[in-house]
Parts: sequence; structure tokens; C-alpha cells
Amino acid sequence: MKTNIITKISLATLAFAGFIGAACSSDDEQKSTATLTLAATKKNYDSGTRAISYVNPSDPTRGITTTWATTDKVAVYSSGWAGKIGDLSPMEGKTEGNKTKLDGNVSPDNLKIGERTELIFPRTTWSYADQDGTLATISSKYDYAIASAQVTFIDQNNKIYASDAMFVTQQAIVRYIIKYGDSPLNVNSMTIVAASGKLVKSRTLDGTSVEYGGLEIKPASATNVLDVAIRNDFKEGDKYTLTVKAGDNIYSSTSKNAHTYAWGKFIIHEVDVNFVDDTHTERDTYKYQGIEEW
Repeated sequence: MKTNIITKISLATLAFAGFIGAACSSDDEQKSTATLTLAATKKNYDSGTRAISYVNPSDPTRGITTTWATTDKVAVYSSGWAGKIGDLSPMEGKTEGNKTKLDGNVSPDNLKIGERTELIFPRTTWSYADQDGTLATISSKYDYAIASAQVTFIDQNNKIYASDAMFVTQQAIVRYIIKYGDSPLNVNSMTIVAASGKLVKSRTLDGTSVEYGGLEIKPASATNVLDVAIRNDFKEGDKYTLTVKAGDNIYSSTSKNAHTYAWGKFIIHEVDVNFVDDTHTERDTYKYQGIEEW
């Protein structure tokens, strides 16, 4: 198998300068809400902000660029992911390059000086299942990043100030280019398994429960290029086996080298697969050590 790896690394950062202004409820059953506003910068896989796309779709080696969309949602949780207290979104007209302003309604109940808040996007269901092999779907569902911010001051007008927060990307994006010999192989589906067994399928927000296993990628139409969001909790290099279905045939390939899919990396692999009926199992043989003194 020929393997070509191009890596783009970037840190996910968020400058968090928050305040909360009071908004009172006239209904006893309705909890009071407040508006949380913060300045945000996110550098992820390459320089940029939020939604992911290729700098040049015809040349993926140029890397990934990202942009904020007003439809993006950043969920805000109370300390320790105990409960969701609101959502933030980019403000209209407030995006400049890789910076934007986020605001939204949150519940100020039980917020105290020194308390930590947790932030996550793009969604609160943390799962890598049901991917379709496209960057657009990764951007909307699987580009997880988390941060925390600590309440530092609360004034008499119910404005709440918080410390800066740094968002940390929680997975790698791997582009697999599938070939059979010298020709591209358009596939209808692909599975990925890791030798360590630590490939994440889903997890809780606080990480106390994790489901490990293989990932199944199903593109909308047959293609030889699939982009996959991968989180592997095995911190060392790992070997991966790809199995693809093309028409009625099954092909497979196991990496000869151990790869480290570190969070925040964008990696490209060219994978030359073998027709399954042509593969054979192997075993170690005894190695002659010569005559040794007793």
C-alpha cells in the first residue's frame, strides 16, 4: 500500500470576553434569561474560523479553510457539563477574517464568581457514526471543539464577566483516496477499524462513558475520495484497516505503518486496496539463531 500523508496542524483558540445583560420574565413559570456576548477566534486544521471547506477543491494539499456562519451554534453548559444553560451564535455583520462576535440567551441561575462554564460546538450529541465522507457533513456534525471559561465578576446590572476560553479540536480529519492498482476505485461504502480498538464511535460530553468500535462511511454516491472525522483514544501510533465495497466486490487494506491521528490534524492517505479473494493470512516463522553455548 502506498501512503501519502499531508498534515496541516492548527490550534483551536477562542478569545472569550463575556458579559450578560439582564432580561426579566413576566411569567412566574418562565426562568429569567440573559444575553451572553463574546469575541471568538478559532483556528482549526488550518488558519480560519468555523465551517470547513478546502482552500482549493481540486488541490486538497492546499489544506482547509474555515468560515463562521450565523447558523452555527455554540452550546453553553454549567460546570462539569451538569446542564445546558443556553446557546450562542455569530452576530450578523460581526465577522472579520478569523474573528467574530458570539451572543445568545442563557440562564444565569446559579452562576457564581469562580464557577466554570463549558462550551461545545457544533452539536451536543457527540457521535462519529453515520458519516457520509464529505467535509460539509463533518463541518455541521462532527467538527467537535470544546472550551471552558470561568466567571470572574458579576456587577449590579446582572452583567457577568468571564475569563478567556480556548477551544480545543477533538478529532483529526483524514482524507482517504481509494485506488485499485493504478486506477481510482469508486466505492459505495467503507469501514474503518483500529488495531488498538480505541476508535471512538460516541461519547458523553464529560467523557465518563465512551463507545469504541469501527466506523462505517456511506457516501451519497460512489466515490474514491472520502473525508472522515476520526478520534482515536489510543495516544500512540495505530494501524488501521479499511474495507470497501465497490459494486459487488469487497476490497481491503491494512496500513503497514502505525499512524497517529492527532487532534487538529488534516491528513491525506492514498490507499491501494486489495481484492479480498486475493489476500492471504500470514504467520511468523522460526528464525535460526545458530549454535549457542550451553
